[in-house]
Amino acid sequence: MNTIHQMTILAIDDDPTSLRFIKKILKKEGYQNIRTCSNAADGCQWVKKETPDLILLDLIMPDMDGYQFTKHLRENDATRDIPVLVVTGGAAEANEAIEKSFKAGATDFITKPINTTEFFARIRSALSIKQAHDRIKEELYRRQTAEKEKEKLIAELKEALAKVKKLSGLLPICASCKKIRDDHGYWNQIENYIREHSEAEFSHSLCPECVENMYPGLSKSTDKKS
Repeated sequence: MNTIHQMTILAIDDDPTSLRFIKKILKKEGYQNIRTCSNAADGCQWVKKETPDLILLDLIMPDMDGYQFTKHLRENDATRDIPVLVVTGGAAEANEAIEKSFKAGATDFITKPINTTEFFARIRSALSIKQAHDRIKEELYRRQTAEKEKEKLIAELKEALAKVKKLSGLLPICASCKKIRDDHGYWNQIENYIREHSEAEFSHSLCPECVENMYPGLSKSTDKKS
C-alpha cells in the first residue's frame, strides 16, 4: 500500500494560476504524484485512463462545471469511491455552493484563498479515508476469492466422491452361484453389484472352458477346423 504522499492527486481548474499554485504547494508538502487538467471534460478522460486517489476540483468551469463532473463520477462504478475535495472561490453564495457540492457527491469543501494548514489537513483526511477504503476493498476481494476457491474445491471433491465408487473390504459371495450380498442383506448378481459400486461396464462373452461345457459339439468342430 502506498503512503499518503505517494498517492495520486488530480487537480482540475480552468485557471492556470490556481493550478500552478496548487501543484507548487503540494510538491512543497511532499506529494509526489500530481496531475492537472484545465477543464472537467479532460478530467473525465484522464480518470478513465488512470484512477486517482483524490480529486481537487474547481466548481465554476465552462462547458462542464464541478457539480456535473462530480455527478458523472458518482454514476460510474469504477470512479464512484474517489474522494472529491471542492476548492473554489467563484461561487456567489458559499453556503449554497457547499450544499450543492455535497448533493452532487463531493467529499469535502474548501474556499479560496486557500488556507494551507486547513487545506493539507483536509487532503490528509481524504487520502487516509481512501487508503482505509482500499485496504478494506482488497481484503474483501481476497476473502471473496478465497471463498469462491473453497466452494469450487468442495464442489470438485463432491463430484469426485460421486464418481469414485470403489470396492473395498470383505464381500460376502455365494460359494455356489457367486451372487454377492449387499449392505441391506439382498443377494445380487456379481455384475450388477460391481456396476453399482464402480464405473465399470460389462460386455458378455464366454471363456474357452464354458464354451466346451455348454457347447461341446461346437468346441470339437472348432478344434477340427484349426
